[in-house]
Amino acid sequence: MITHPFAFMRLPYAVLMALDSRMFHFWLQPVHYLIRIVHIISMAMFFGMDMLFDLGVLRPRMAARIAPAAQLMVRPLHVTFAIAMVSGVVLFFYDPVHIGSRAYLTPKLLLITLAMLNALWCHRSVYLPVLRGNAAMSVRGRIGASLSLLLWSGVMIMSCLNSEGVPKVFLR
Repeated sequence: MITHPFAFMRLPYAVLMALDSRMFHFWLQPVHYLIRIVHIISMAMFFGMDMLFDLGVLRPRMAARIAPAAQLMVRPLHVTFAIAMVSGVVLFFYDPVHIGSRAYLTPKLLLITLAMLNALWCHRSVYLPVLRGNAAMSVRGRIGASLSLLLWSGVMIMSCLNSEGVPKVFLR
């Protein structure tokens, strides 16, 4: 029998059953696909803006030019993150047993938590100076931007794997 590498991280089935609400599921069923579309588009927009910002922080020659772009991206970045989070929670509660029993949900949630902690850590020391036009980028800024890219890329990968899974051919 093939065991999945993240099998030990799965949410307990009893917890997933307790969270399941058939009434919510049937109420949401006619618009489920719309919420999924909103979730995917908002995730893509957030990830794209975050990636552009982080890549700008990592390139020393871009530091002076990143401030105007970053000032334009801050509000849409926060809005798309909020939309992705709310729609993701709604999608989870649409069918918690099915979604929660997949092996990649818990690593995805862990990576989201770490990425949010990284953002809190970097907020004052990296993001605010960049928004103010400070061209000097510190080692801390580069570490924070690198971690952000790595963590959010991991979230996107886990999202893809959670929805489709890995073919059994690759799990041997």
